[in-house]
Amino acid sequence: MKGRTARNVLRVAIVAMAALAIWFVVGFSSAQRACAHDPRFACSPRAQSNAVPIADPRKSWAFYGHLRGGETDEYDFAIASAAKLPWSLLVDARDAHNPARPAGTLFGPNGKLVAALDFAHAERFYEPFSREEYLTTPTLALELPPGAYRIIVRMQGGIAVQRYVMAIGADERFGIGEIPYVFGAIHRIRALDY
Repeated sequence: MKGRTARNVLRVAIVAMAALAIWFVVGFSSAQRACAHDPRFACSPRAQSNAVPIADPRKSWAFYGHLRGGETDEYDFAIASAAKLPWSLLVDARDAHNPARPAGTLFGPNGKLVAALDFAHAERFYEPFSREEYLTTPTLALELPPGAYRIIVRMQGGIAVQRYVMAIGADERFGIGEIPYVFGAIHRIRALDY
């Protein structure tokens, strides 16, 4: 009887470990191709007709994109109640030699210009989550009324592609199912593969 119980426990442990490994591998590999998760990859360029949706701008998001001079990525979000949101743009310090820099504009309801970001007063910033160093714009503290919003990130200067990060929101919320994806995303970020 003891031998049968031990075998059953071993089988359950093996199945549980296999399920955990599959969960991790699926999450890790999905980060290599996903365009709609946290952190997100913009799959640049993204025009108005194919804008990146920001499901909940209160959540802390980092959207990774890459553009050539003059190209744009567009992001859409809507809020049902007033919100205070931090917003910034970053460039990986490993790309600092590239003269291209992203600039962001935020448009509110009725297409009204709400705010703009650029690298005129860039600072160095160490991001402990990905363990990477960035050049960042000053973070704007947006106080937005309810409505629909659009962010346009346009690359300025330079000829070669420049990678960038658009950060918005402050609430750090990660579900258990996102953990393997995040490990894959960190690998992709560290490899500059976005």
